[in-house]
Amino acid sequence: MIYQEKDRFEIIIGGVGGQGNVSCGILIGEAASCYEDKFVTMTYSYGTEARGTFARTDVLVGNQFIDFYECQRPDVILILHDKAYPKIKGKIFKDTIVVINQNEVKDVDMDLGKHFSLPLSDIAMKIGSLQVTNTIALAFIVNVTKFIDKTSLVKAVQSEYANGKIARLNEKALEYGFNLH
Repeated sequence: MIYQEKDRFEIIIGGVGGQGNVSCGILIGEAASCYEDKFVTMTYSYGTEARGTFARTDVLVGNQFIDFYECQRPDVILILHDKAYPKIKGKIFKDTIVVINQNEVKDVDMDLGKHFSLPLSDIAMKIGSLQVTNTIALAFIVNVTKFIDKTSLVKAVQSEYANGKIARLNEKALEYGFNLH
């Protein structure tokens, strides 16, 4: 499937609060809308505690106005934590790409979707911070699906994290993610 030729691309990011689910959605939105003139809508939800409870972000990217805010048939689902999988499992279809942080997610039905199980937390620690786990995953997803151009994601990350240590870590995270197989 050539995702960049689709009229609409849907992605769900699931994890727990504090893992950067919303930040990931914002980066997708900025990359697609600001650098590729696409339409984007994003919604997110999380528990009353800011960290540690289930968190979900839905992002829809399209060539035309998007009049709905929730993913109906996601092209990609990113699962960053065990708490997210049971709550999102029902959205996985046969052709859904499921990217799993194998360091955090253990019990997965491999018959649902097309799986990529990656040691995202280990890679993030190798880079220097768990804060870039989501950026690694997002770069991997962009490289595999091509739903947006790599340069658009790089520009969005540079805009969001302009300078300092976190900017350098995110640059490394993009590089790692784009080169994962």
